[in-house]
Amino acid sequence: MEQTTAQTWNLTSLYAGTSQSEELKTFMAGLQNTLEQAAGQLQNYREMKTRENDVLWEVIDQFQMALLGWEQLDDFAICAYAENVADQAALALMEDSAQLKAKLASLQVELDQALAEFSDAEWREFTASDRIQDSSFYLNERRGMVKDRLPVELERMISALSVNGLSGWEQQHELVLTKLRVPIEVDGELQQVSIGQALNEAVNAKDRASRQRAAEAVADTCEAQADTVAAILNRVAGSRLAIYEQRGWDNKLKEMLEHNRIQEASIDAMLKAIDGNKDLYRAYIERKLKMAGHDTAGWFDLESPAFSLSDKVDFASAKTVISKQFHQFSDKLGHFADRAFEQDWIEAENRPGKAEGGFCASMPLAKESRIFLTYRDTYQDLVTLAHELGHAYHNFIIHDEPALAQQKGTSVAETASTFMENLVLDAVIEQTTEEHERLAMLEMKIRDGLKYVVSVPNMFRFERKFYEQREGGMISAAQIKAMIAEVENEIYGGLVEELALHKWMFIGHFYDAEKAFYNIPYTIGYLFSNGVYEQAKQQPDGFPERYDALLRDSGKMTVEQLGDQYLGADITQVAFWRDAQKSLTSAIEEYLELTEKHC
Repeated sequence: MEQTTAQTWNLTSLYAGTSQSEELKTFMAGLQNTLEQAAGQLQNYREMKTRENDVLWEVIDQFQMALLGWEQLDDFAICAYAENVADQAALALMEDSAQLKAKLASLQVELDQALAEFSDAEWREFTASDRIQDSSFYLNERRGMVKDRLPVELERMISALSVNGLSGWEQQHELVLTKLRVPIEVDGELQQVSIGQALNEAVNAKDRASRQRAAEAVADTCEAQADTVAAILNRVAGSRLAIYEQRGWDNKLKEMLEHNRIQEASIDAMLKAIDGNKDLYRAYIERKLKMAGHDTAGWFDLESPAFSLSDKVDFASAKTVISKQFHQFSDKLGHFADRAFEQDWIEAENRPGKAEGGFCASMPLAKESRIFLTYRDTYQDLVTLAHELGHAYHNFIIHDEPALAQQKGTSVAETASTFMENLVLDAVIEQTTEEHERLAMLEMKIRDGLKYVVSVPNMFRFERKFYEQREGGMISAAQIKAMIAEVENEIYGGLVEELALHKWMFIGHFYDAEKAFYNIPYTIGYLFSNGVYEQAKQQPDGFPERYDALLRDSGKMTVEQLGDQYLGADITQVAFWRDAQKSLTSAIEEYLELTEKHC
């Protein structure tokens, strides 16, 4: 009998009954109890005349256990909902998780204050203990953050007010966006679809006329709501700026830099290195549009391929390709991937009722992961699967670390995933000898790369400009569109006539209440991972071991420290980020060479 590869995951091995699991209910009750005990012990500790370190160590242990528990609960709830969006019990589970998260955050605030009350000498003694040494980076980080913020009573007030302030405006944006309906023609019938569906049609419809009609419908629908969404974006930025002013922060990037554990000098060097390749990126865009036969172009033409892949790759073949490439890098990585497939960690079945998109969920107590996507037999699905397995491998490496040493910033969260993407896609490209297919593969690699070195940096530049001008007062929708046009024309000027002037309305990262300047971390992560990948190619001897160590320390170091320790690189300098673009620039150079004869 032919052996098949399962395309559905196993959630019941974690909690029988999935979203309606009695075991899960018991687990949540225990988590609630742990939080209450930790909060009570912390209060007793802070009331002691002579503080006992053993008590605080115990509180930190309880906090870490609660943190791992909440992370597993939250990701499990997301998994339960994603596999069946009609599951009301999963929605209720997500709400329960949100309530526990609020209690965990409250405990974090109290713990932060306890850390800040140490004198410097007492703190050095406290963190020298073997008991918390692996968590000392996180604890030092939190202690430093407290010193940069207002007294705890005022920070609590900011948090409470944000429910109807910053967080409230984020929710309002989600509500407006969810209600938007775009009239587009689907299979000869006019339908009212969501903004996400309309954008998908604008980018992926098979003929250009359909893409253009969808793009125009998106623009018309967005324009009707532009003033409303502009007001929301103004309030999000205004709320954040007001908080920064109260804290005495002059640098608007301070919060983002903290979240990503990176210096502004590194970001400046990265952007300078990207600008150094701007002419090459423009040359590719121009050639690709020419290959597609576009005399004039719109934003909706940028991602549509000039060369289409005729081959399909089924799930079993994807498993074979990934396993082979992972094993070639290291047996440890290969065996891990085999385990993920064999133990049914992957939900890939193409069926109705699932959520869209792909993600990797961490189950830190079980020391497992779960991977979600819808596999439709395309090479892009193969790359997505490799990407998510990269996240799972990162989880696998850090699951043996204490909870506080598992907390990594967005900027390094993509390190393993992008690395695995490159590992698999480059191998597939290398094995593709038919020119048309090779060009299609190169386009796929380049398209994904340009998102991070063109689209995202453009949105970062727009956002910085917006925040600077927002200090002077409200900014109109027309002014926002003008800002978008200004930054986009830096790369697309003379190539793309119809710009996506409303993209600020449907990129949710602009409205995130918890993460400021949430776009640019993805460029940092993409290029840092590519820098790691370049080192793997140039210095292969012993690299798998260094790579695992880098992943293991991703929750215990800044990005600069990781670069110095494991890559011997100074990421505050342009050279690192220039080398990090080699995988992308080499693909572009090959594409330009292969298509030269068609011009």
